[in-house]
Amino acid sequence: MLQNIIARTSRGFVLAFHDIEPQPMERLLDALYPIQPIHLSELVHRSKAGKSTMGLCAITVDDGVARTVATTTELCRRRAWPVTFFLPTGNLDTGNGIAYQWWRQVLPFIPARRLELPSGSFDFSQPKILADLTAKFERLWHSEPLEVYRPFTMEIVEAVARESGVSMERLLPSPPVSWETVAELSKDDLFRFESHGVSHVAMSALSDDVLALELKRSRDTISEHTCRPCRHLAYPFGSSMSIGTVAPALAQTFYDSAVTMDLGHVDAANPWLLPRIPLYAQNSSSVARLKVVLKCSRLAGFRARHELDPETSSRPEEYVSPSR
Repeated sequence: MLQNIIARTSRGFVLAFHDIEPQPMERLLDALYPIQPIHLSELVHRSKAGKSTMGLCAITVDDGVARTVATTTELCRRRAWPVTFFLPTGNLDTGNGIAYQWWRQVLPFIPARRLELPSGSFDFSQPKILADLTAKFERLWHSEPLEVYRPFTMEIVEAVARESGVSMERLLPSPPVSWETVAELSKDDLFRFESHGVSHVAMSALSDDVLALELKRSRDTISEHTCRPCRHLAYPFGSSMSIGTVAPALAQTFYDSAVTMDLGHVDAANPWLLPRIPLYAQNSSSVARLKVVLKCSRLAGFRARHELDPETSSRPEEYVSPSR
């Protein structure tokens, strides 16, 4: 009954997954039934046309990790769920791994002792040092060009491999899906491949010329391999800091929509700053439903309007909207 109520009161939304196994993904999607997955392009079209998106969602998966693409397509084919994969084309071309993937891969292997790096000496026996460095990397990923943080990341990777006896093969990030697999999967109408840029670098950190080149090159590369138009973009990292002000304006030249990692629904949203609902393996079914209710339910919007109305609320300043 609860899930039916959620579906009947929910405005359309885009789900965001990353590197997730099929079992938790299926559990989270089943928790939202009878909300119906449709293609992202159809949801965007409905939103732009002012048509009802009630009880509809689009499934998207970022970063193009080969293992995740394989298990997700198997699951979605079995369940007849349309799904969109956002690909960072440069990583598919080289297989070198995204900087944040390298850091998260090496993090468990960093020894709790001092490491001498070309950049300096770091005493990782102190947990705070590692926590502070992780927080610093998070800020850099969202705000700086690749050359600011990738060389230092690789210094740590090489030091761990050299001093801890962990092979470089074990420290390699999960490989990206191959272009051959992308071409084959694109023959199935359930699966769409769209742009995640070229370098998976915060677009706010790129010059206007480089940004325009990334948007066009990634679009054209994906179209070439899928034999389909590439019409949608996912901003790398997806925060307002990582997107900036120029990217949404430029995205309108190349794409029908662009998605962020801000939480919300698609109704009346800027098509080039579309919110999503991120779900992760550690989320319970209740958390998945709660995210949709708080960010997408028309009832939540009605409650906010009712309680903020000075005719019905004597102290509106104390009300905090669930959409914030």
